[in-house]
Amino acid sequence: MHHTKVKADIGVAKCIADLVGKGYVPCMPLSEHQPYDIVVVLDDGSVAKLQVKYATLKNGVIEIKFRTSWADKHGSHTRHYSESDFDFYAIYCPEKDIVLYVPNTQDSPKIIRFEKTLNNQGKHVKWANDYHVIKRESSETIRHTSVRMKT
Repeated sequence: MHHTKVKADIGVAKCIADLVGKGYVPCMPLSEHQPYDIVVVLDDGSVAKLQVKYATLKNGVIEIKFRTSWADKHGSHTRHYSESDFDFYAIYCPEKDIVLYVPNTQDSPKIIRFEKTLNNQGKHVKWANDYHVIKRESSETIRHTSVRMKT
């Protein structure tokens, strides 16, 4: 299957099914022109914006494309995503029939591995098993700074 719109639709459908199966509440934005595909209500009542990607397994890994592409009367265009566009990539891998949830940060892995490397290298490898659920650092952890209190 090569048609990108069909792949995108399959990715969104699989992601919605995965989110519902995990007890989350997925919501669809009213416009397809948002930089995210799904808004999900998490267990604690907070929300996260998800950008869904369809990624084919090659040599035991999937590669995440940190960009969007489209064509119009002015030609082909590509735009890279920013951290403020959405919170997580929801990556559907059809060969494994699984959705991975990768935070949209500067440290986001470009490659996620499902299978061991041929040389058994493990350092700096991002494993698929680490991305099965939506994990967010708590806001208290992010905001916490060491401050001395005057008494």
